[in-house]
Amino acid sequence: MSVRSSASVTAKGSEQGHQARFWADEEADLLATDRQHVIRDSKTPSGAVPISGLRGPIITDALYRTFKKRGLRIRYVFTIDDYDPMDSQSLKEKAAWAEHMGKPFAHIPSPEPSAASDFARYHASAYLDTFATLGIRPEEIHWMRDLYGKGELDRQIDLVLRNAAVIREIYERVSHVTKDERWLPIGVICESCGRLGTTFAYDYDGKTVAYECRKDYVEWAEGCGHTGRRSPFKGNAKLYWNLQWCAMWDHFGVTYEEGGKDLLTAGGSRDRANEIYREVWKKDPPIGLVHEFFTTGGKKMSTSKGLGAAATDLVKVYPPELVRFLMLRTHPKRHVEFDPTGLTLSKLFDEYDRCADAFRNEPDSDQAKIWALSQVAEDPDPAGFRMRFAIVADWVQIPSVDPVREAEERKGAPLSAAERKDLDQRIALARVWLERWAPDEARFSVLRELPEITLSDAQRRYLVAVKELIGKIKDPEALQQELYETAKRVGVVGADGKVSRDAFSAIYLAFLGKPSGPKAGWLLTTLPDDVVRKRLDEAAKAR
Repeated sequence: MSVRSSASVTAKGSEQGHQARFWADEEADLLATDRQHVIRDSKTPSGAVPISGLRGPIITDALYRTFKKRGLRIRYVFTIDDYDPMDSQSLKEKAAWAEHMGKPFAHIPSPEPSAASDFARYHASAYLDTFATLGIRPEEIHWMRDLYGKGELDRQIDLVLRNAAVIREIYERVSHVTKDERWLPIGVICESCGRLGTTFAYDYDGKTVAYECRKDYVEWAEGCGHTGRRSPFKGNAKLYWNLQWCAMWDHFGVTYEEGGKDLLTAGGSRDRANEIYREVWKKDPPIGLVHEFFTTGGKKMSTSKGLGAAATDLVKVYPPELVRFLMLRTHPKRHVEFDPTGLTLSKLFDEYDRCADAFRNEPDSDQAKIWALSQVAEDPDPAGFRMRFAIVADWVQIPSVDPVREAEERKGAPLSAAERKDLDQRIALARVWLERWAPDEARFSVLRELPEITLSDAQRRYLVAVKELIGKIKDPEALQQELYETAKRVGVVGADGKVSRDAFSAIYLAFLGKPSGPKAGWLLTTLPDDVVRKRLDEAAKAR
């Protein structure tokens, strides 16, 4: 029994969108249970990886965990594609890298020689460090320089070169790309300048290929004009992307590989690779869902183009569980728009907490599975007591509030080590959020003295009535409700009979000096009772 063909996958699983079954379970259903499977992912170390670059690995890791839990025999392989040529136009425009355009990333000097031996290791190592933090655990990590250099792909290279005519026909038929009849799908490393992105290879005699390092072969690099013949084996050449894909599937026995929409569109790289794998290797290509873009401001992220923060920066600020949740809470077939400004983060935490509750109360629900797959630990315990992020953000702005003491008071018992760690993460992130991304209405500070304010008679009556509540109602939700009822009793209502904004504005003006702020019930219960009574009394008497 073999893995079902890619064609069948397009009519099943993720192509149908979010069905009754959880998306990762749908993918597991597509894999045969009587054989070994290999799931693969890869990354080209072309620079600092944007946040969007984490979506693929996190989805792959979630699938790997799900496949294992379903009892499938699965091996997780990750490759660093460091033999790809430097080909970004934005890098070409940077003087330090212009001379290296077209060379393999593995052969380009490191931006910081003391930190890494070369450009590829410098960026790949930083990227892989985020894996450890996020709980992404490939069983094997391979560098393409090693696979090519040790000759482990020589058999696949020979197969490709002997079938170049078939491959050229597939390029034309599947993608409408016409190639020179001499063209070979391989980049030879020029013996004169070291570039492989600029070489045109032809005439394979079974041991060597002829090549020309052309000045105008590509727009992003200029060849040196050298010509020669060279063995394409033992690291002297690199298969073009589609062919390298096939070589990886064959070398590792890959049966599942998901990918981003940009590579897996109809007639694109994946379709071309699938067809080549069937006709040249005589094997079924691996199946795999397609994940949509992760954008910011409606644009696809790319740090080489200056779009989006680096993944390493996000992992430094956000708890790893929240990063995973951000990538997994939306079905892979739907695009994610990420904007850390405004109330996005607060809403994300609320959704995360709802899923944590689902894990405890409805363990078979989609929400529960998303939360479980968002944890760094593969077999997590249910979440303990935790505080809403929005409340924590309010607490850290009130000097008299000790968040840990407040949280333990709400819980009615000391926090466990895990609960304390969760609270500390929320406190740290709340401070960053308030400094960098929070909207103005979320920022406030309690003034030490009553500011100069002007209140109506109704507002003053209201503050006098509120003063009587202080110390009697400790629960912030209960106090919030009673503040509404008090406003009705003293007549601070609009023409429609509903509580007027003037009521709560009076409280905010008295303590913050502005007409809006956090939930008043929380604000008043987090300050010492004597301080609140004194301020309300002063405000009620102010003229």
